[in-house]
Parts: sequence; C-alpha cells; structure tokens
Amino acid sequence: MRPTRPRDLVLAAVVFGILGYLLLWWAYRSIPTLPRTASLSVVVIGVIELQVAVQSRRRLEGRPGTRPILPLTVARLAALAKASSVVGAALAGAWAGVLGYTAPRTDEFPTAGGDAISAGLGLAAAVVLLVGGLVLERVCRVKKP
Repeated sequence: MRPTRPRDLVLAAVVFGILGYLLLWWAYRSIPTLPRTASLSVVVIGVIELQVAVQSRRRLEGRPGTRPILPLTVARLAALAKASSVVGAALAGAWAGVLGYTAPRTDEFPTAGGDAISAGLGLAAAVVLLVGGLVLERVCRVKKP
C-alpha cells in the first residue's frame, strides 16, 4: 500500500466542498437547521485514532511494558488510517462548502449564523480526523533497514 498523497486529499476536499456548496445553494430554504452535535462522533474517532497511533508507536518500538503488535494488525490500522484521512478530507471540504455558503448569508437567513457555527465545528472535527488518519498511517509505515 502506498502512502496517501496530498493531492488526493486536496482533490477530495475540493470536490466535496463544491458539492456541499451547490447542495445548499439548491435546497437551503427547505432543510432544517444543522445540529451542533453533528461533528461530535467525527472528533471522537479522530482522537481515538491519535491515541491508537501513540500506543502503536510504542508497541512497534518495543518499549518496556508493551506487547508486540501483530503485522496483520498494523496492516489493518494502516488501511483504517488511509480511509480515515480521505474521509476527513472529504468532510472538511463539505463543511467548508457549508461554511462558505452560510457565513455570508447571516442577514438573509435567520438560521445561517447557527449553521455557520455548526459548519465551523464540523470543519474542525474533520481536520482532527484527517490529522489522526495521517498520523496513524505514518506510524504504520515499514521502517527501512
């Protein structure tokens, strides 16, 4: 498996950002307000991935008090990390599109201010997931002898 390329992440973010913006442009009047807790699960998963990265690094280095980690487990963590970084980039793009649509329209729509706050929280949570995935992927790389 090859490392995640930054251009793939940027492409996912741009595509989903455009889609999010266009979706709101088309149907913003008919959707309910965005919940503030929508990004809570994403940030929890990102934090858990960061914690798993720290623990996996210790186990791979063979530090005292840790058990060895199976190679298949490392491969599974690498696949999870790669998927998480792409999903984090896509979510960041989508939330950026929502933020880009709602932030300038706070005077036009009464709920746009609250939706912009929800979009900002979602964008921050997506960045946590993206960073968690990239850090975990970095930890799972095979070291060159």
